[in-house]
Amino acid sequence: MMLRRAMVDMVRLIKAIEKVGPRNAALIARITGLPERTVRYWIKVKLPSLGFVFRPVVDESRLGLVKHLMRIRFRDDLGHAALSVLDVLGRRAYLTYYAGLMPHDEFIALVDLPVNMEDEYKSLLHELVNAGVLDSYELYPLDEVWKTSTDVRYFDFNRGTWALDMVVSDEEVEVGARTTVIKRTDCEEPSIDKIDLLIIKELQKDALQSFTQMAETLGVNEATLRYHYREHVLGRGMISGYVVKWHPWGSLIRGDAVGLVLLSEVDEKMFARMLDVLAKIPFNRFEGISIERALYILIMEIPTSWLVSTLKLIRDVRPPHGAELAFIDGLRIRRFTVPYELYDGEAGWIFDKRSICAEVDRALSLA
Repeated sequence: MMLRRAMVDMVRLIKAIEKVGPRNAALIARITGLPERTVRYWIKVKLPSLGFVFRPVVDESRLGLVKHLMRIRFRDDLGHAALSVLDVLGRRAYLTYYAGLMPHDEFIALVDLPVNMEDEYKSLLHELVNAGVLDSYELYPLDEVWKTSTDVRYFDFNRGTWALDMVVSDEEVEVGARTTVIKRTDCEEPSIDKIDLLIIKELQKDALQSFTQMAETLGVNEATLRYHYREHVLGRGMISGYVVKWHPWGSLIRGDAVGLVLLSEVDEKMFARMLDVLAKIPFNRFEGISIERALYILIMEIPTSWLVSTLKLIRDVRPPHGAELAFIDGLRIRRFTVPYELYDGEAGWIFDKRSICAEVDRALSLA
């Protein structure tokens, strides 16, 4: 009974963090009824030591951005330079995530493009194809995106391991549902400024850092940061919540965990079946749908010990015959923060195809 009660408290703690973030221990204590000292210990010490991290959920639509899914293949003889080129796109061209896939040698990426910039971006990619850098590419907008926290009911906090048995029933605490959804909108003139983007960038790097530390890092007055965070970042919905992820450092490289990517055609029935199945898989995940392509994408990291069970559950969804399932190469994966450097206070979001191509050329010459 005591173990069950402790797990209920832990689930409530996670739900409170999802709502208000991990930094205000006093507020979380009031929401959960847990002692503030206990809350502070779990957030700052215990959960991080077990491989859990906190990430803000950025609503790109409030920033005037649309999340896109990109699939790209490099020319066979340029595979050694692929990461260098992708890093350029991450610094200069709105790419926020990439992962190499196995067994087929291609990459998936997420790109947060300003509204109405898709044609310009495709022009850049087409030029890279013509220059012999890329073999092919696909790019399409995601109309809805879901981000879901880890379901800690399956985690043994005493041993620091995952178990297959459920500790707390669904009736005792609401779990299993997708944590948050981001819907595509066409906001061409977002109400943002550089300080807002810098705050988001810093929270993506470390969601636990204090405003005092952030002010020192950015060289911005602490009171100014607090105002922008309260009135802009939260008040205008730029950050809609937080997710709690199980993501031990180096787990993909060591082989302790494995990354999965599922790409499939989708209809309402298949989507509903997927939700039922994913409720049984306790790991943080990213999902997206492109209505234009009737395409569904799932990105998930799971412990190696859960691989066979997870594949069986995905099989039960009965995905279409054309569905693609691939593994993520742990040595070829990287995340980037919001593209704050590409925002100009007067011109808004900028895109300089010529300078991007020039930097790609330099990267290729050094690879």
